[in-house]
Amino acid sequence: MKKILLLAAAALLFAANASAQLASGIHYGVVGGFTSTNTKLKEFDAKNVNLYHVGATVKFNLGLGFAIQPSLTYQVKGTNLQQVVSSTEEARAAVTALDAKVGYLELPVQIQWGPDLMMIRPYAFVEPFIGCGVNFNAISSYDIGNVTEIETQTLVNDFKKAALKRFEYGMGFGGGLEIWRFQVSAEWFMNFGGLADEEGNIQEASVIGENVVNTLKSKNFRGFKVSLAVLF
Repeated sequence: MKKILLLAAAALLFAANASAQLASGIHYGVVGGFTSTNTKLKEFDAKNVNLYHVGATVKFNLGLGFAIQPSLTYQVKGTNLQQVVSSTEEARAAVTALDAKVGYLELPVQIQWGPDLMMIRPYAFVEPFIGCGVNFNAISSYDIGNVTEIETQTLVNDFKKAALKRFEYGMGFGGGLEIWRFQVSAEWFMNFGGLADEEGNIQEASVIGENVVNTLKSKNFRGFKVSLAVLF
């Protein structure tokens, strides 16, 4: 009976110790920072669009320098193009500017590795992500057969007329430095798959939508971001 009690007590102590170690290896926090995106189109004058991301994060320490850190963020991506010629023959419009921004609710998952040097931990990571578009804003300036007659079209939160898919996925690569409960990281990312909805929505797309399709059917959002996270 005493042996059984001793074994039970040892098992409880082991379980309590393991639970404490697991709890100490989980940290919740907030994250936010700077995002710069473009579409890398050689034939157009594409400018970087400087935006932002913000959200919540949780870090799971796995031991041996490995950690997994999923986050839920609101990430804004965009493109700013000049001298884009429209493919709409009926409108005979030559688009001179397209400024589009898309807000995504993203779920990135960082897979980290880095040595724990007491209060400092440098690390490298890969970060697959998925996301869903929640809002959209685009402004296009164009002329109709007369360079002196410039018209502006604005499209807000209409993914159908923008011929833009809501779902996105991609991958990021980067590195960071963790000092106590603060993380600073830099990452290069790119979207995979097609963001332009050429099949279902192009028939109802506006002039903006047609130019979004022309822009994003072959070159998706890519860029870099710098983040600051505070863990508790």
